[in-house]
Amino acid sequence: MTPSDYEKCARRIAGALQLAPGEKVLIKLDPRVFAPLIAPLQNLIRASGAHISGVVLAEDTKAGSDDEFASLRQLFSHADVFIWLPELHQGSRPALERALIEWLAARRGRAVHFHWHSGSFPIGFLELPPQDFIDRIYLAALDVDPADLERRHRQAAALLRSGSVRVTSPEGTDISFHIGDRPFCSQTGDATRERMQSARTRIDRDIELPAGVLRAAPIESSANGSVFLPVWRPIVTEGRNLFLHFISGHVAIQGVNADKIDQELTAAGGDARMFREFALGFNPALQVLPEAPFIAYYGYGSGVVRLSLGDNEEMGGANRGGGVYWNFIHNATVTAGDHTLVKDGKLATELQL
Repeated sequence: MTPSDYEKCARRIAGALQLAPGEKVLIKLDPRVFAPLIAPLQNLIRASGAHISGVVLAEDTKAGSDDEFASLRQLFSHADVFIWLPELHQGSRPALERALIEWLAARRGRAVHFHWHSGSFPIGFLELPPQDFIDRIYLAALDVDPADLERRHRQAAALLRSGSVRVTSPEGTDISFHIGDRPFCSQTGDATRERMQSARTRIDRDIELPAGVLRAAPIESSANGSVFLPVWRPIVTEGRNLFLHFISGHVAIQGVNADKIDQELTAAGGDARMFREFALGFNPALQVLPEAPFIAYYGYGSGVVRLSLGDNEEMGGANRGGGVYWNFIHNATVTAGDHTLVKDGKLATELQL
């Protein structure tokens, strides 16, 4: 990453927000990583007439207290915008997570997530490419036009509502579900105040950069079928050659270390065993490359499918508690009614950017 790269990142964050004079910006940062981004971002915030009203430092801890929550709650109450910059270990301590969720749920502000390092995942047993290779891909992914994404997302959302959605893969995934009237979260990279007027769910106010994914919490009980995973990565136990079998949204797991995964889901409680989410990526710069295959930025790449378990309140779903467990399929075929949206990991021509 060069100084000009960090300046590009700062411009993209500022461009997504379109800050207005007088707006108050709260930033979470980790001085151990991406420090060269801070100065150009500060300059752009001030040039817009907005100002930084507070800074929250990253902490690698799960400790917390009611007093800490009260302090952070007060900090958020005076903020119009929250910018979450990259961290060495991406995540929020409990008090900060509570304060952020409450602030977003109350529709008091808007946030940009710029996580960068934490969004890359291996495919199967392959290794991730070098970080400088990933950086080049992510920098290119920042250039996708929000208006183009919006048009493609609207097309896809209409198709996905047209009938039963089916996801298959050559390895044995075959699962069907219905979106129903659940809202879609369209991550186009637009975090303006104008865009927030159409926000229906909490996650609509939490804008990711790079952008590109279309997400929904399908009717949980409508999920039936199986998902194959060569490796289970979301939590501590590494299962292998797994089938996640869904009946009316409830999952049973079969494969290597399935019993340990089952124990961990039990310990998580809540709706950890429930079907949570369908997500489809649209960003061409983040698509899986044959020469260096990996899942880029949380599955936002063109044609990548994310199917997950657990809490989906942020998207307007019915699941509560139990955490969130992502799983990615890079070579899926997705149909809805008589329409094919994805074939063997490639978006249909009319949905491509």
